[in-house]
Amino acid sequence: MNVFIETYGCQMNKADSAVMMEALLEHGYQIVNHENDADIILLNTCSVRKTAENRIYGRIGYYKSLKEKKRAATGKKLILVIAGCMSQRLGEGLLKKHPPVDIVVGTYYRDQIPQVLYQFLNDNQQIFVEQKKFTFQPSQPDQDNPHKAFVTISHGCNNFCSYCIVPYLRGREISRSSAEIIADINDLVEKGVWQITLLGQNVNSYGQDNNEISFAQLLKKICQETDLQWIKFLSSHPKDFHEDLMNVMAEEKKVANCLHLAVQSGSNNILKKMNRHYHIEDYIRNVKKLQSMIPNLYLTTDIIVGFSGESAADYQATLDLINEVRFDDAFMYKYNVRESTLAANKYEDNVAEDIKQHRLAEVIKLQRKISLENKKERIGQTFEVISEYKSKKAENEILGLTKEDLAIVYQGNKEHFHQILNIKATKMKGNTLYGEII
Repeated sequence: MNVFIETYGCQMNKADSAVMMEALLEHGYQIVNHENDADIILLNTCSVRKTAENRIYGRIGYYKSLKEKKRAATGKKLILVIAGCMSQRLGEGLLKKHPPVDIVVGTYYRDQIPQVLYQFLNDNQQIFVEQKKFTFQPSQPDQDNPHKAFVTISHGCNNFCSYCIVPYLRGREISRSSAEIIADINDLVEKGVWQITLLGQNVNSYGQDNNEISFAQLLKKICQETDLQWIKFLSSHPKDFHEDLMNVMAEEKKVANCLHLAVQSGSNNILKKMNRHYHIEDYIRNVKKLQSMIPNLYLTTDIIVGFSGESAADYQATLDLINEVRFDDAFMYKYNVRESTLAANKYEDNVAEDIKQHRLAEVIKLQRKISLENKKERIGQTFEVISEYKSKKAENEILGLTKEDLAIVYQGNKEHFHQILNIKATKMKGNTLYGEII
């Protein structure tokens, strides 16, 4: 049978989809690239923001129509599976409220999809799979670029930021053993992987639950005991971002010069209400120190505007932070309430919608300006680059990612595709950086 997998949300979800894909392939299923060719649709969902869930509801409506068309045309049934965080949050309610859905599977059952499908195909009844103990699964090369892979090093989160639903969906933090991680990576290297991205809700707190080794020590161990060329990681929590990790990033050449360090707000008042456990002064000090240690650091962040009680002064503090740190890029959102979180139960959503919209638009405009200025400053620099995509507009144009995770377009051919090249940045066109092979 043919399966079409549609993935939403974070890189952790993409890694989970790779696990599901591998399990399906091992059981004789075929993965297809378009829903019209599928017998089974698998939506791997995100529940972090309400907008993400609304999009899934829209997709369920679309697949309801597709199911009806397929049955009318062929007499065959199209099976709709909902997996991931949204399934974990809503559970059996998804089946009751949305009859087109056949199977609901939470985050703990991503490796058991073939068995659940087997049960459905035999019983022909809707299935909701209860939670079980989480187990780490072997990582797989990225489907789009076989020289890259995501490697999950921890699952769950202990931080309980007041606005965030993730700890309630993925559970408490569990760290994977370092020996298992090393073995997993070495297996990927044998398959031709050059670059990995280590994944966790908070990679910086790796090992705190089992007292094995710290994240900084894990990075050094990977550098020493594997033949990887590039190592990246997502995501880092500022409260656990310490000097030992900075030193490893600066000293180890395999560790990429990029960091995603979600700040969320520039106001200590708001950070306290968000339960973030750091002061903005500490955040700025650590970032400035790392930027001095790694001059070509590519720094990105997350920013939320309009959180409960955010005053004009609180918001201005966020603008001041953006101007001072000068992030290379940012994921920017207006606050929306997620039920069952601390903020939903404790704080009033009391910033008017039009103010949220205005603040978000202003933050986006400022960050785009800084991002463009930062890119222009990189013209003339030479970067190591792995090609990612062939341009749809120009035959010989390739978009690649630098070791710093910066996108750059250059002239190349199929012999260069997925190779590591030295590219010199030569110009900007719009918001895009262009370069040439040297």
